[in-house]
Amino acid sequence: MTPAALRESLLGPTLEHAVRHVPYYRHRFKGRWKQVRSTRDLSLLPLLTKAEAIVHQESLLAGRPEAFVGAVSSGTMHGEARPLRVPRTAGETAALADFLAQRAGGGLARSRELVLEVRAVHHGVPQDPVPEGRLRIPWMYNANAFRLFEDMVSRPQADGRRVTGLVIGSGALMPLTAHFLERGLAPARFGVRRIGTTAFRLSPHWRALVERVWRARVFDNYSLSEFATPALECERCGFNHWLAPPILPEVLHPVTHRPVRRGLGVLVLTGLYPFVQAMPLVRYWTGDLVEQGPFCPEANDRGVRWRGRLSQSLVQKDGAVLLPSGDVTDVLESRPEVARHPHPCETLGLVRTCDVGAVKVELALAGRRARVRIEARFDPLVFARRAAELAGGIGRELQRRSPALKGRLDVEVVRPGALEVRWTKF
Repeated sequence: MTPAALRESLLGPTLEHAVRHVPYYRHRFKGRWKQVRSTRDLSLLPLLTKAEAIVHQESLLAGRPEAFVGAVSSGTMHGEARPLRVPRTAGETAALADFLAQRAGGGLARSRELVLEVRAVHHGVPQDPVPEGRLRIPWMYNANAFRLFEDMVSRPQADGRRVTGLVIGSGALMPLTAHFLERGLAPARFGVRRIGTTAFRLSPHWRALVERVWRARVFDNYSLSEFATPALECERCGFNHWLAPPILPEVLHPVTHRPVRRGLGVLVLTGLYPFVQAMPLVRYWTGDLVEQGPFCPEANDRGVRWRGRLSQSLVQKDGAVLLPSGDVTDVLESRPEVARHPHPCETLGLVRTCDVGAVKVELALAGRRARVRIEARFDPLVFARRAAELAGGIGRELQRRSPALKGRLDVEVVRPGALEVRWTKF
């Protein structure tokens, strides 16, 4: 069965479970869910934003939960709202285990490869069993986390195997890489050959650096704490394809919410029954801009590629995307003159560099003027020529990546330390 056919077969049971057991959907959907015969009919159902899920999370539960086991998703992007707690149940774990066993022909062959999974605990303490061939350690911003990681990758384990692969968040991989380089320790000595990232996307600059100093292939994957399913980067097409448990993706226009068949759109996800039971998230508006890939024969499906957060991108009132925020980060992280926010590891003295934090940039759109304001590491008023070269180069590179920015390019120093790149009449 193809991934698309599998999603179609699970949609009906998913909606029936949601309406029967979840008060929120019983109230919101009413009888409309019965008209949904296939994924093409999903527009009949309302979208669910994260802000709504946070407010209504108790009524999104299918029954009274036991002691909480699951993922905790931050509410800081929504006015410092409380976290969204997405429970996981033993029934969901069992359903996934049965699904994987059937696809593997009754069992998984033992592999000599050993993968170290580095899990950030700010999304909750992992409760699911560790798969065969994996080790799991927590990631926190403290010296012990650095020492534990180094100990795990620098020596053989009890069965003689060494760690040859990593599954790690970008927020941990970047300071760890900087930490080893500051100590004059080449990460390549550990023998890690494959690195799969989670959390935010690595910029091309950081990806090239990691691959060079670790001598490892990087797979920049996509995941959300609200869903157990990751989307892994495909070696054949370069886009990300969803793994198990099965999940139903949609890509919608930012304003009309109609399906987008090509180009950029907002990713909407639906967790499928029986792999999601305790808190079904149906038509969950992720707020992430993604680019759709071509049909991939290897995955027998189309993939997506993350391009940025909708709320942080330059988007016109009609929904036309002028400049995805991910493109801005990609350009700025390759520029050493651009200032960075302090990373927690830097603030706590775990690394000395200030290059692992997020770049200092603001995007704004007013009428026919698009603006990108950049913080520099030097005073543009003192080094005016260098400031003009920096801002002009950034502006031209952003324009090359986003052809919609066709207007006149202007550069201005708006205050000490801040440069502004503007396009007008695009």
